[in-house]
Amino acid sequence: MKIIQLIQKPQRRGAEIFAAQLAEELTKKGHEVMVVSIFKGDTELRFLDNQVDLNRMPKQRFVDIRAWHKFSQIIKEFEPHLIQANAADTLKFAVFSKKLFHWKTPIVYRNANQMGDFIRGRLHRALNQWLLNATTAVVSVSESSRRDFHHTFKYQNRISSIISIGIAPGEIKDKIAEPIRITGLPENYLIQIGSLVPEKDPLGLLDLFSKIMKEFSDLNLLFVGSGPLEFQLKVAIRKKGLENQVKLVPNQTNIFPVLARAKGLLVHSRIEGLPGVILEAMYCRVPVVAYDVGGIGEVLIHKQTGWLVPKNDQFEFIQAIREILQSTPNQLDAITSHARFLVEKHYHLNTIVQRFEELYEKVI
Repeated sequence: MKIIQLIQKPQRRGAEIFAAQLAEELTKKGHEVMVVSIFKGDTELRFLDNQVDLNRMPKQRFVDIRAWHKFSQIIKEFEPHLIQANAADTLKFAVFSKKLFHWKTPIVYRNANQMGDFIRGRLHRALNQWLLNATTAVVSVSESSRRDFHHTFKYQNRISSIISIGIAPGEIKDKIAEPIRITGLPENYLIQIGSLVPEKDPLGLLDLFSKIMKEFSDLNLLFVGSGPLEFQLKVAIRKKGLENQVKLVPNQTNIFPVLARAKGLLVHSRIEGLPGVILEAMYCRVPVVAYDVGGIGEVLIHKQTGWLVPKNDQFEFIQAIREILQSTPNQLDAITSHARFLVEKHYHLNTIVQRFEELYEKVI
């Protein structure tokens, strides 16, 4: 098969990282894959075999006829069997190009979040419905995301599937062994990994940390990522006098040596699909505390594979962190071992890639 993986931009974000992983694995299995990014990114993705960067401006995304035409030319030359649009602006970009330049290649949309949480009124819903009507299939990252999708939109007589993200155990083992490239890394730290955006609620997590650190004076917090709330977060850290306990770290090409040494991964998100970083932490046997949003509850079973907290219940979130820090090694080992077993059994990348191949064959 010949496949285009369309991404928003090269960045250290779950949708793009997974699209690059998927592209690489599909290539290994003999398929021809091209990764096309719409906007200029701030990092590199590992898939470099056949990558095209359009380097467009986000502010032009509703009127970028030149970019839509260029994409249609790429399709004409590459002749893909299908195009997978991976979250964010990719669906809008692909459909506008298809409608204007009349190419026939089927579009598969990867629904990596809770789409209903992002809808802003009737017109916005109608626009997204129109976009989805131009697709042949939607693949949701979790059962929760699929239910939300069908609650929000009409999508009859088309393919709607659930295919989760996957992890590559061999790659993770190799990356954990690499040296840490962050200077001044503390010994005892909790970690949040992800974009500094409102839906990840880093400011709320900072407030929560300022409360629990009073009980654990040597405890630190690492925010790994970047985003529009970075300046606000730095200001809040200074106001709380936490410059010595809270560290902001830019996106890393290899986060695993840092993740594997953390006392716990904190997922304080208000909106999620199913974050890959949770599966990665579970494989690394790092305890996870997360709110019960999106598909997180499908992998995080409370006190069996991690700590699942009712949405926005800050008291229970603090209590979960407290339990992790006060548990014996044997108590933690029972939970983290169960978590790793679950990930190895159900979320191996090879299994996930095979399911995408089956979906693509069905679409074609």
